Amino acid sequence: MFEITGHEISLLNGGDLRAVVGRLCEAEVRHRGLAASHVTWGGDQDAKDGGVDVRVALPAGTAIEGSIPRPQTGFQTKKPDMPRTEILDEMRPKPGNMLRPAILELANVSGAYIIVSSSGSTSDLALKNRRDAMAEAIKGTPAEGKLALDFYDRSRITTWVRDHAGLIPWVRELTGKPVPGWQSYGSWSKSPAGSSASYLFDDQARIRTESKDAADVISAIEGIDRIRKVLSEAGRIVRLVGLSGVGKTRLAEALFDSRLGHGALDSSLARSIHHAKG
Repeated sequence: MFEITGHEISLLNGGDLRAVVGRLCEAEVRHRGLAASHVTWGGDQDAKDGGVDVRVALPAGTAIEGSIPRPQTGFQTKKPDMPRTEILDEMRPKPGNMLRPAILELANVSGAYIIVSSSGSTSDLALKNRRDAMAEAIKGTPAEGKLALDFYDRSRITTWVRDHAGLIPWVRELTGKPVPGWQSYGSWSKSPAGSSASYLFDDQARIRTESKDAADVISAIEGIDRIRKVLSEAGRIVRLVGLSGVGKTRLAEALFDSRLGHGALDSSLARSIHHAKG
């Protein structure tokens, strides 16, 4: 059911591709117990970005590998395929044919620079040619020998999304091919427009735990942290019980909100099923 293919990735427009890479980077760093605030992206897709659409800036010496190969990693996202000439023009734009300053900055901290194409679907030889073109672009510059380079086509992005399956319904929705009945993490409670997105609580809000002891009633924030602790353990489940309208769905959202309490759950793991009314 929760499947995605390179075809779906190829349907993403430029802005959506950047959002997908941004959310993937956030999920990746959260999975390693790091704050998603180390990932920056956003703004107008068509605005000048200096050659980096999504930036990961982790503390020096942070252990990282895989899809984010180095603590300082920049992603440039592109809708079209990027053969050799387009790669050279992207990294060393005319006039001047000088390597972009943002790429040099990444090299100065021994970072990584990755070009992402949602349309490209490269064979092993084509992938090598694109990596070679990237290496050619930095040859003879201060970045040579300091910068990790890679090219992600739609197949590699598909594999990355599958590593964070909670994002699949959201990505499928972006492409116009939603998974019927399922949603990724979001405003499940559908707060009214103009209302605060913050979870509201006060000294009167209480959560009763599984204990039969009437005294085992705790504050909302303490309850959120306790539920998170249970769900962070493999094989554990939590059942929320309450009358309609008391805020069960909003409480479920709050479990993934890093602004509340401690140990927020990874939102890229969240999936919600909803039923059509009628």
